[in-house]
Amino acid sequence: MRHSDPEGLYRALGVMPTADQEEIKNAYRRLAKETHPDTSSDGSSFHFHKVYNAYKILSDIQSRERYDRRFTRDDEDYSWLGIDPVCCSRCGSATAQPRKLSFIRVYSAVFASFRRPVQGIYCQRCAQTEAIKSSLFTAVFGWWGIPLAPYFTLRAIARNALGGTRDMAAEEQLLWQNSRAFAAKGNRKLSYALARKLIDASDSEVAEGARELVEDMEARGANPRKIKLKDPWRIKPLRAMTHLTLAAILPLGIGGVVLESLQPDNRQETREIAALTYAAVPVDPTTRAILPDTKLKPSPLCWKVPENGEVLYRINPRVSPGHGITLINDTPKEAIVKVRSAFSKRLIAAVYMVANASAELGGIPDGYYVVQYAFGQQLANGCVSFVTTDGAWQFPDTENLRTIATGQGPQHLDYSLSLAPEQGVASPVKPYAFNLN
Repeated sequence: MRHSDPEGLYRALGVMPTADQEEIKNAYRRLAKETHPDTSSDGSSFHFHKVYNAYKILSDIQSRERYDRRFTRDDEDYSWLGIDPVCCSRCGSATAQPRKLSFIRVYSAVFASFRRPVQGIYCQRCAQTEAIKSSLFTAVFGWWGIPLAPYFTLRAIARNALGGTRDMAAEEQLLWQNSRAFAAKGNRKLSYALARKLIDASDSEVAEGARELVEDMEARGANPRKIKLKDPWRIKPLRAMTHLTLAAILPLGIGGVVLESLQPDNRQETREIAALTYAAVPVDPTTRAILPDTKLKPSPLCWKVPENGEVLYRINPRVSPGHGITLINDTPKEAIVKVRSAFSKRLIAAVYMVANASAELGGIPDGYYVVQYAFGQQLANGCVSFVTTDGAWQFPDTENLRTIATGQGPQHLDYSLSLAPEQGVASPVKPYAFNLN
């Protein structure tokens, strides 16, 4: 039985997953004396509670069976290992609180109107974009039918403004998949927060699994008052007003054209006055018009030349002590190395490297990260990308930098850059994707 211990319970007690109950009890008694502040000068409350929480689960036979069942690779029917977080069907990024939504687009042609749903699994940002696009399509193409086109158009735009139509049953399954996936990856807080939302799910299996997970997490010290999810899907009045504006643009525009056509035409008189004025001005035949320079201007460059190892971008202040990365560039080209969030692909930090040099990037906070690099010449405006990118790659591993989860100090990683990495060492990345911040 191949066992994984993502929450570190067995590791906290210093025993193997195959240990019997007596070994677990003896390990707890020994570690409790060594870590409790009242019985040991080297003890601390943090390490003692970590040992106590691990023992609380593993000493209970049913709780231990549930934990082993979830994180055992050979038990395919119950194991949570190998479950990946849900990704947005538009941008492809992992999203903690996905929704399966349907937006309506209305197309009309005189005596006929058609309603076409646009469906998918969305993150909050892509859902907003698709809602605006669907409302825009409807506002442009939905009015041109009688007699029901105006009604269908206003109804579709109102529904899009309120976030589209949700598939609640599918949404519960998506959130439950994420809760298990984050638990298997060691992100207990996010897993616990998602499970709490599913305690009263309509699917009895999902609700039962969520309650079981919540009970286990709270037995290990999870505090429901401190662990809460922000709601990114809250409807904001300004965004709703955008949809209403789209609905009104076309009728107001047509009304303006009609009113303009009813006004008396004074343009002929204006043209005659302009002609008389122009004729009264003497023209110098030697005058030559100076045409604007139509040559394309070069792209703006970075305002400075960075040094080797200089940090070009950092989203958060440097964390002390934080995790560190050693970078080696054995190539004859300049490079930019970027650290991104493994789920949202948001840029965390970027560092510049000259040819045949090494550099250190420190102060990285806890999180899940991927590392990318690219070669090129001349930094573009903004100093985080090249004017021309000769090639970009991403290392395959997702790095889990967790000081608290491991119970150890800050971690340190080593990466070596290559112009033509072998398969499995690094995979190509499209230059435009690398340049995104």
